[in-house]
Amino acid sequence: MAIIDSRLAFADSLDCDAETGTVLAPNQIDLGAAGLNIGNGTPVYLCMAVTEAFTDGGDAATLTVRLCSDDSASVHATTSTIHIDSGALLKAALTLGAKFAWPLPVSGSAYEQYLGVNLITGTAGFDAGMVDLFLSTDPGIWAAYNDATN
Repeated sequence: MAIIDSRLAFADSLDCDAETGTVLAPNQIDLGAAGLNIGNGTPVYLCMAVTEAFTDGGDAATLTVRLCSDDSASVHATTSTIHIDSGALLKAALTLGAKFAWPLPVSGSAYEQYLGVNLITGTAGFDAGMVDLFLSTDPGIWAAYNDATN
């Protein structure tokens, strides 16, 4: 099992109870410079774990997860470079304990200095739902635990 470095975490139990719109995860990663090769030859993944099941009044709400880079830590939703776009995830996929992992691209658009995750709630708002978001080199053999849980 991988040990998650807190400096590689974008969010810990981020509350996604929101109306439609875009929210920037609370933590950004400063790469130190633009144009770096993230992972230096080792595959790196954006991982998301659902820590509270998502609910909404109907079945219309969707969540899109985007890993973006920008020249400032505010990682703007419309002017940043998008590296990963999950597509619209339906509420049915966002059950308690669900895990997702998307590989960071090693070619294409160059990474700017700051990495961040934009979460886009579409169609309708969620009434509940929480996620952990982080980078890992181990996409499948990890488990999310509450703080101080052995």
